[in-house]
Amino acid sequence: MKKTLAEYINNLKNQLYTIENWELSEAVEQIAETYKAMLQYLTKGVEDPNAEKMQGQLWTQTLSLQQRVLRLKRLKDSPSSKYSTMQREVQNLDINSLLTRLELNDDAEREEEDIVKLFKWTLTSDQWKTADYEVMMQLLTSSDVSDKAKAVMIAATGLATLDFLDEKKLMLLLDAYLIDNKEISMRALVCLILALRKEQDKINMYPEIVSRLEIFSGDEGFVQDSYNILIQLQMSSLTDKVASKIREDIMPSIVKGSTTLKKQMGMLEINEKMTENGENPEWLKANAEDDSKAEEKMREMTDMQLNGEDVYMATFAMLKGYRFFNETAHWFYPFTTDDPALTNMKELMDSENGRFIRALLNNSPFCNSDKYSLCLLTNSLGMGGFGSIAQQMEAQMADMDEEEKSAILDEKTNRQHKRSYYSRSFIFDLYRFHYIYGYRNEFYNPFLDAQQNLFSPLQIASLRNLSDNSSLLLDHAEFLMRKEYYAMALQEFIVYSKTNEATAEQYQKIGFCQQKLENWEAAKQNYIMADSIKPSSKWTLSHLGKVCKMLADYKTAMDCYSQLCDMDEENIHYLLRLAEAQAKQKLLKEAISTLYKANYLSPNSDKVRRQLAICLMQNKEEEKALTFMDAAIDKGVAYMVMGKNAEAYNNLKIAFSETKDKKVFAQQLEQAAQPYYDVAMLKTLETELLYDSVITEL
Repeated sequence: MKKTLAEYINNLKNQLYTIENWELSEAVEQIAETYKAMLQYLTKGVEDPNAEKMQGQLWTQTLSLQQRVLRLKRLKDSPSSKYSTMQREVQNLDINSLLTRLELNDDAEREEEDIVKLFKWTLTSDQWKTADYEVMMQLLTSSDVSDKAKAVMIAATGLATLDFLDEKKLMLLLDAYLIDNKEISMRALVCLILALRKEQDKINMYPEIVSRLEIFSGDEGFVQDSYNILIQLQMSSLTDKVASKIREDIMPSIVKGSTTLKKQMGMLEINEKMTENGENPEWLKANAEDDSKAEEKMREMTDMQLNGEDVYMATFAMLKGYRFFNETAHWFYPFTTDDPALTNMKELMDSENGRFIRALLNNSPFCNSDKYSLCLLTNSLGMGGFGSIAQQMEAQMADMDEEEKSAILDEKTNRQHKRSYYSRSFIFDLYRFHYIYGYRNEFYNPFLDAQQNLFSPLQIASLRNLSDNSSLLLDHAEFLMRKEYYAMALQEFIVYSKTNEATAEQYQKIGFCQQKLENWEAAKQNYIMADSIKPSSKWTLSHLGKVCKMLADYKTAMDCYSQLCDMDEENIHYLLRLAEAQAKQKLLKEAISTLYKANYLSPNSDKVRRQLAICLMQNKEEEKALTFMDAAIDKGVAYMVMGKNAEAYNNLKIAFSETKDKKVFAQQLEQAAQPYYDVAMLKTLETELLYDSVITEL
């Protein structure tokens, strides 16, 4: 049972003893008295038609007070924290005067100071009153306030709601989503979704929020934007895994090879000089293989980037040491080269090579804070270093045709980004803040539990209406399946199936998720349904066969592989699986016949020869079986089965000498003997005795 209102009220009273705030204590006592009177009416049998509404209002007031108490406790318990320091710096700020100054917007340095103050005030402010909400809405809708100030304020509002839930701040985020500015709109929605996910058990206590969300969920644009953000947030939670793959796999291969990179560094000319003297071209064969692998890894990295994965986190993490990032607000600045921190950028941009850097900034997948990192690096390098970066870009564009090159260099075209571009950029900014910023541990990290508590409309109660859009729900389920989140993908597929006509593909996907979760029987039934709707699908029959094998339903597995072999008579894999199912049903002659066919098609296959030898042994055709055994370990076990222990000992001795490792030898012996254990042709005691005789000298 969830915590009751009375328990919440008593808990608040206990917390207030340590804070000693008489204003809040009085407010809690007033709520307690009202609720006590309401309960007395109930126990006396007096009907109150407004009881439900009254309880809802008391819940809202109690939760609001709880958040205020938690905030004051944070300020009292950690007076030297970054959060407390920021709060003290702006506690006497007149927000109306600040708005007036921001509307004047006549001094770049003063605006910079005011935006930082706006961020600190918004982030550390108490629960907003109606007047606070109104002044922030005025700021948001004013045509005289810069988009930069608005975007930073939205980021601060989002961070604030993650620390302490505030109805008025949530309302502002809902309103900001409707602003006719893609960057501000998408920032607001990202923040809103993160807050709804964190506080989903409390949102129902705010009827106005719930009502607005119900209206929004009927808007196709809101639904599409929300699904895009849910996917982007989940992708961001994989950043550590992506960074590890790039660091340990992709980058070493790229550094080792890549003709393209070598050409840029002059390495190709060095190789050409080497071969002029008559050196063996095969000496460079390894380099060619490295080139091929490097190019493959570069394509893989490009694919990861196109799929929305954060491939630059590790690279730019090293460039977050600039003083610029000491200021919390700067992590959320929308990028502009006019920022006061980028003092030399105007001169650099106006230089001959400036267009290449502009192309990189406009057309790159870098988030805002990464663009600042790049420009701060460029600033510190000066004109010489800037020219080197520009020359590398020019070299990379050398092979492009003029149309491609013009598209990249056209700043107007590159500014027309989609809404998803802005949400992804902001999510990357958030991720960097929560994992790199020096004071990150003082703030709630929404990515920390994302591998357990997935970003799904089914996981966020107030966004569950998004699942009514079946096509987008299906797309999201397929995304989760591709990323191997099978349990949540399964839930979404099942919800989708309740409102859509059953198809073979639908049953296949549900069955596949069940299979990955090792729910073998459920997977089997879904694959059977898929086969009944769309018979003779190789994919369905193959997976059904695997599942039936796990369930020891070898008859159904045999039927599946028989059909597959009829469709693809020369498929060795299908023949092996068919023979295995036949042998499990003691249809040894049929299994041997199947394996002879497989051996004819692939006479050098170790798997085929070994499986055929085992079936022949089980069918008492021992001499024939030995002719198909190539490994000493297999021959040794076969001789054990035949009762010829001297021959068994000699072959096992050879097998042990090949490994010279007792553990490996024991594993090999167990694996070779298992098929004979299964049909009671061999006992473990015999194996253990011969094992000891081989490895032990008494």
